[in-house]
Amino acid sequence: MSVIILGSDGQLGSELIHLLPDAIGLSRQQLDITNPDAITQVLEPLQPHRIINCAAYNQVDLAEDETSAAWPINAMGPLDLARFSKNNHCQLIHIGTDFVFGLDQRRRTPYSESDLPGPVSAYGTSKLAGEQFVLATSPAHLVIRTCGLYGAGGKGNFVKTMLRLASRGKPLSVVDDQTCSPTSIKDLAAGILAMIEFQAQGLFHFVNKGKMTWYEFASKIFEIAKIDAVLKPINSVDFGAAAARPAYSVLNCEKYKELTGQQIRSIEDALQCYLENELS
Repeated sequence: MSVIILGSDGQLGSELIHLLPDAIGLSRQQLDITNPDAITQVLEPLQPHRIINCAAYNQVDLAEDETSAAWPINAMGPLDLARFSKNNHCQLIHIGTDFVFGLDQRRRTPYSESDLPGPVSAYGTSKLAGEQFVLATSPAHLVIRTCGLYGAGGKGNFVKTMLRLASRGKPLSVVDDQTCSPTSIKDLAAGILAMIEFQAQGLFHFVNKGKMTWYEFASKIFEIAKIDAVLKPINSVDFGAAAARPAYSVLNCEKYKELTGQQIRSIEDALQCYLENELS
């Protein structure tokens, strides 16, 4: 019996491997979840009792034109993993996203797990389909929605991007009309372990406490890092991204706190800790 971490070379997968050294990490090269036969051939001999699926297609803008790339990874892959989990009596933990929300343009209070989703992008739609497939198919499921992840490993994140761009000394423009809760990989990974410890099942939200626009988050990054960057707030229309983003996608995490009794760190505290390590 074993714990399998899919997408183990990404930010979250890397952190989970660090926290669970006995787990078996599988990159996309080792297991492509868009291939149902490969799922059975690779996972069945390992006899997992728990699968943590961190694999995803996260290219939000490209997904508008590459639905055929996003859908197999974000929707059909989780469905096939859920079928495998059901047939092999193991738990499937699937990582979701705040991008399942956004359709309600007037929303200004945090979304709970019972709120109806409404994505505004092809990416959000594919992720919503994936989580619903898992919820409907895998009896021992755990779906965890989160937002704006940053940490070590993977191919970069918003914090690293801001630090890199600021180092060039050019003015930066960041959207100031999308409010969410950017979240530390370290906190999410620890939260996943806590949910496992408390035998959580169902749908949970986990983000760092508080809310910020991306402009406010960038400002906080430069404040903590003591970088004198020229930062300009702009709106989403002026930014001109191919995919629409939720104007408000803050997640309510009371369900997690009631289960575990644990308080989740604030956005500011988590960012401070990350930057101290990143810049040391």
